[in-house]
Amino acid sequence: MFAKLALTLALSIVPIQDRDTVRQSEAQFARGVEAQQKGDLDAARQAYEAALKLIPQRIDALSNLGVVHAKLGQYDKAAANYKAALAVDPNEHDIRLNLGIAYFQMHQAEAARKEFAQVIAAKPDKLQARQLLGVCLFQLGKLPEAIKELEVVYAAQADNIGVAYALGTAYLQNDQIEAGRALIDKVFKFLPPAEGHLILGALNSATRKHVEAVEELKMAARLNPKLATVHTQLGVEYLITGNRDLAIEEFRAELKNNPRDFMANLRLGWLLREDGLLDEAEPLLKLALEMRPDDIAALFHSAQLAQARGRVDEAVKMLERAVSIHKDFRQAYVLLARLYLKQKRTADAKRLRAIIDRLNEEEQKRQPTADKLSEPPKAIDRPIKPPQFQ
Repeated sequence: MFAKLALTLALSIVPIQDRDTVRQSEAQFARGVEAQQKGDLDAARQAYEAALKLIPQRIDALSNLGVVHAKLGQYDKAAANYKAALAVDPNEHDIRLNLGIAYFQMHQAEAARKEFAQVIAAKPDKLQARQLLGVCLFQLGKLPEAIKELEVVYAAQADNIGVAYALGTAYLQNDQIEAGRALIDKVFKFLPPAEGHLILGALNSATRKHVEAVEELKMAARLNPKLATVHTQLGVEYLITGNRDLAIEEFRAELKNNPRDFMANLRLGWLLREDGLLDEAEPLLKLALEMRPDDIAALFHSAQLAQARGRVDEAVKMLERAVSIHKDFRQAYVLLARLYLKQKRTADAKRLRAIIDRLNEEEQKRQPTADKLSEPPKAIDRPIKPPQFQ
């Protein structure tokens, strides 16, 4: 980004008596740029590090070193370099975009979201940042906000297949079936075979054709076993069609490819908890809750695990958080009332009993359904495949 930075700029950031240091740093920086342009990333890394050893606050060297680490797949180191550069100048929005992308590649959707939002606040027409923000919002379960951002990008770039794919998938998850189907029809012919079967599986699932969804997703998994979210989506469909053991296998397969897949961690965690495998379930549910602290399903199942471990106070806090977010979350009220009684909080338990009775009456007026404690309100089951970026 800063390959053509003038020597006078570097000179301006250090005292006059250190001009020799500046010139040495500039020479190392120039060697780094040359090596980077030739594709010799290791030589570029060494040169930028040498330049920074002489002048630690060189934004250009910090930024370029971050790019090198990103190209090497070392996104944690890239993020550290970008953060150091932003500490010198927080207004370098291109560096902030790169920081967001580094977080995105590390599957840290909330951290990435914050960076992309800051970029857009400063540069509303930065469409790449807006597209990535939309994807992050989707991954965080914030569907209306995700669709709003992606629609802005799609309006400006209707021929962008990645945006159309992301927006179409978001529409399907938000039960906007016709809008989603229209975009799928538009992008389908451009997709690789595995991705094509993946999105057809999502469409069948959205239209409640779960047997057909299973077949499409099985084909996608056969064509590309490492395709992002394919095993998670297949696991969800197996659960819906009553194949619990196969679902567990698919969630495990997804976590081998992507240990930070939210839904695989959540679903496998609660299935293992139901099987009494608490030691294996706990780290999965813990990670799911760290990824989405306000997700009601993650809160509910983590509370159930904490209760099973005898950590009643911890479980109560999670359930109180869940019902504050979803005020009609009947299953959470039932469990919370039970735990209030364990804590001798009879008045609070009585207050919740009245809420539960009201919710039961409202449910009976609509259509009586079985109360499934293991199935809280709908969560995001089909995270969209992240688009590819240069």
